[in-house]
Amino acid sequence: MPEPDTICGYGLADVRKSLREAIDHRDRRAAHRWAAELVATPGAVGSLWASFWLAWAAAQGAGSASPTLPILLKQTWTDIVSKAQELQDWVAFRNDAEIRAAVRETTIRLLDQPRQTPVVWPSKEIIVYDVGTMRAAPPPVATDGPVVLGVWKRNEDAMELRMMAGRFLTSLETGDIRGCLSAVAWSLLPTAQQGLQSPLNCADRGPAALPPKTRTSPIWFWLELGTHWLRARHGHRGWPTMHAAIAAAFRDNYKRWGAVDRMRILLAWVLQMRASLLPQPAELWTAPPVQQHLADIDLPYKEISAELANPNTILLKDSKIPIQKEQTQQSRSEAKIADADAAIMAAMGLTEED
Repeated sequence: MPEPDTICGYGLADVRKSLREAIDHRDRRAAHRWAAELVATPGAVGSLWASFWLAWAAAQGAGSASPTLPILLKQTWTDIVSKAQELQDWVAFRNDAEIRAAVRETTIRLLDQPRQTPVVWPSKEIIVYDVGTMRAAPPPVATDGPVVLGVWKRNEDAMELRMMAGRFLTSLETGDIRGCLSAVAWSLLPTAQQGLQSPLNCADRGPAALPPKTRTSPIWFWLELGTHWLRARHGHRGWPTMHAAIAAAFRDNYKRWGAVDRMRILLAWVLQMRASLLPQPAELWTAPPVQQHLADIDLPYKEISAELANPNTILLKDSKIPIQKEQTQQSRSEAKIADADAAIMAAMGLTEED
């Protein structure tokens, strides 16, 4: 199936990648241009928000505490969906001043978010070693606690999943991030690499619109465990709201994200869950206002209009933009993304279907 094009004829995957890179590199002009491209392209605003979530996750690292942005991403997305349903016309939607301002404000917040020391998933060898050490030790108290038992389903979830949930919570509460990541990643490994005699059964918790195999992914188990754990802690009410926003993002974007993308969001989620246990400043829950001017909001849309009028006029020649509009079945950049993702997943023993 041919790669879908944006309104100016770029590959959709190219634009998503260029938007994430522009935000990561703090290239404001290019970030606003590519966000506008996805607003102006019929049916692409979902891809825009999927990219926004990945841009948020990419900035998380050691010491991260960024719960406000996920909440804002969820709230703004809800407003955009409501606006689209109200207008019922794509031209009116992409020309709406409120939509353009909301997208630009979100882009600015992502550009301005702090970048922390990166944290990566453990390799497959480390995961297997960590989990082997966990399984050799007595089960932690959390295994029989109300949080785990409130999520684990006796006749549908594997006993080993219950054991791993207890180990995950114990690692989380003691600050063992690597242990947390190994527990989650292990549950997503193929059965042969888990060292189990039979598949790690997991109850159907995913959205009904997804295929049966996807609905029984352990990802939904971990997200539900997070819901129960945060509810039981009675901490700042913002943390459960943040978690609900991330869980909703998984439901909304599961098909738009590849396996590697989902792992990036899961990694950011684990880091935020740990941050909820640490003292945080009161201003963590305050989103500073973003000053905008109409001329700045409309500039990227004027550039799109100019390019549509004359496709040979590219106004952002100095930015890292996919100038060549690929007409092949798979663009070069998409192939590079696929190769890089395959290498990462191979290192963890995962496949795109997992």
